[in-house]
Amino acid sequence: MRKFALGCLSLLLVLLAYQQVRLSRTRDVSKEHRLRLVSLSPTLTEILFELGAGDDVVAVTTYCVYPEEARAKEKIGDFVNPNFEKIVSLGPDVLFAETWSTSKIVSRLRASGLNVQEVKSPHSVEEIYQAILQVGEGLGRPQRAQATVAGMKRRIESIRTRAAAMKFHPSLYVEIDRPSWTVGRASYTSEAIEICGARNIFSDVDKPALQASKEAILERDPEVILTFDSTPEEFRRRPGWENISAIRNGWVIADVGRNMLSHGSHRLVDGMEQLQRRLLELQAGSGAPGNGARVPQSADE
Repeated sequence: MRKFALGCLSLLLVLLAYQQVRLSRTRDVSKEHRLRLVSLSPTLTEILFELGAGDDVVAVTTYCVYPEEARAKEKIGDFVNPNFEKIVSLGPDVLFAETWSTSKIVSRLRASGLNVQEVKSPHSVEEIYQAILQVGEGLGRPQRAQATVAGMKRRIESIRTRAAAMKFHPSLYVEIDRPSWTVGRASYTSEAIEICGARNIFSDVDKPALQASKEAILERDPEVILTFDSTPEEFRRRPGWENISAIRNGWVIADVGRNMLSHGSHRLVDGMEQLQRRLLELQAGSGAPGNGARVPQSADE
C-alpha cells in the first residue's frame, strides 16, 4: 500500500511539473506572437484601446491623447506627415491608418513591405460603426467590435427618443477651431448635433468642414453656440457678435469634450450625451429660445 501511495504521489508530481512547463511555454509563445501595432490616427488609437489592444500599441501620433495610456506611447509625428524612418525602425506587425488624400505615407509604408490596415475616414455615424468593425476584424476581435457598435446604437436610440420629446430644437453654430471653422452636412459632428435635437446652421453646406465668414454667422443668427476652442467671454468680445441671439442670451456651451464630438470613434456618443444634457438644461431654464434665460457656461456654475 505504501509503495502504491508513493507511486501515485510521484505520478502526481510528474503531471504537475509537466503542466507547469506547458503553461510556461504557452506564456512564451503568447509573448513571441504578440502583435506590435502602430496607430496613425487619434480616432484609430481610441478604437484600438476600446477593443482591448492598448497593450499591443507601440507607437501613436503626437495628437493621440486619449486614453491617458496613449500619451506614454512612442510618438511618430503627426498623422499627415509621420516619421517614416521611425515607423520602420519599430518593426510593427500592423499599422492602422485613416485614408488621407493629403498624405502619401500609406503607399510608402506598403512599398517597404509593411502591413497597413487602411480605414476609411468616417463622415457619418454609420461610417463610424464600419470603422470600428473594420478595426475589430483587423485585430481578430470582431465580437468585441460588434458589442461596441451595438452599445453605441442603443445609446443613440435613447438620445433620439429624448430629442423627439424636446419642446424646441434650437439652431446651433459649432466652432471646432478658430477662426470660425465649423462643420457642414457631410460630417458626423453635424449629424450628431441633429440627433441630439439641435439644428446645425450650416447643414445646407455639403462639406465635412468649412471656414464660415462672420457675415454668414451673423445672418444665420444661431440660438446656441457650441465651442471647442474658445470661452464664452472670448465670443462676447468679438466685434458685431453681440447681436447674435446665442450671445445675447448667454447660450454658449463650452464644456462638452472637443475630442468626443470631433473624433470618429465610439466616444462620439459620450459627447452626444453631454451636448443633449446641456440642451435639455437650456430647455428647462427657458422653455423656448428668445426670452433671455441663461444656460450655465461651465460645469462649475
